[in-house]
Amino acid sequence: MEPTDEEFRIKLREVLARSGISMRRLSAAMGRDPGYVAALLDPARPSRARPTPADLLRASDATGIAFVELLAALWAIEPSRLADELARLGVGDPHAGGVGDLTDAERAEVADFASFLGSRHPKRLRERLPRGARSPGVSR
Repeated sequence: MEPTDEEFRIKLREVLARSGISMRRLSAAMGRDPGYVAALLDPARPSRARPTPADLLRASDATGIAFVELLAALWAIEPSRLADELARLGVGDPHAGGVGDLTDAERAEVADFASFLGSRHPKRLRERLPRGARSPGVSR
């Protein structure tokens, strides 16, 4: 759900404080007129169009705040939503080679198998053993 105008203003003020740059500089970084951010923050002024994803990309570059964090703060788009969608497409995970063409059911099977393999990893086995016990097949 899109943040209300007041929630948006609060989050935008937080972005400004975190970035340490001025309203004018943030406006310029987004490619907007110098008074853009000031107008967004002023409840007495007529509502202006909120920053677009392209504006937020430029703001991210200028402030060092991650694009997904700006989307979360100013548009209420959670990073986990983006991560889930990217994972389903096989994007972003260097170990996901070729999974983008799998069906959702096939991806679920791969994830289950990966969890099974992870649970059998010697380090994880040791973590589950009582203190001082040895993993089966491990000698000192």
